[in-house]
Amino acid sequence: MHKRRSLGESMAQAIDADQKQQLATWNKRCGKLWLKYFAMVLLPLFLLMFPFGLALNYFLAVTGPLVSGELAYGQPGYYEYQAAKDQSLIILAGLLVLGAAHYYLCNRWCKKAIRTLGPPPGSSSRWNRWVLGKAQDS
Repeated sequence: MHKRRSLGESMAQAIDADQKQQLATWNKRCGKLWLKYFAMVLLPLFLLMFPFGLALNYFLAVTGPLVSGELAYGQPGYYEYQAAKDQSLIILAGLLVLGAAHYYLCNRWCKKAIRTLGPPPGSSSRWNRWVLGKAQDS
């Protein structure tokens, strides 16, 4: 007829249900973290790549005549090309430094957020040791 469940089976089912709920909560937090990562890290970097590409293209277009010898010292337009080359080089350096600083700061934030998130509930202790910043094998 009806089999009575043992106390051990009911406890195991209760622990399983609790673990599933904890895992669902962890997955939701993990999804929010990756959405923030996309919004804070990847999107601004892609937006910085567009002006960097334009400035690089302009720099190459301006330095082309100077390097090839089409425009030599003393010719009309030489100083304008030199000034444009210098300005585009300053813009390129500024965008490169801005992108590198943004990536560095956001990478630190991301590592800290992943450490705070921790491993998924019920997983082994070897979960992504490289992300959590622990030693490889103890």
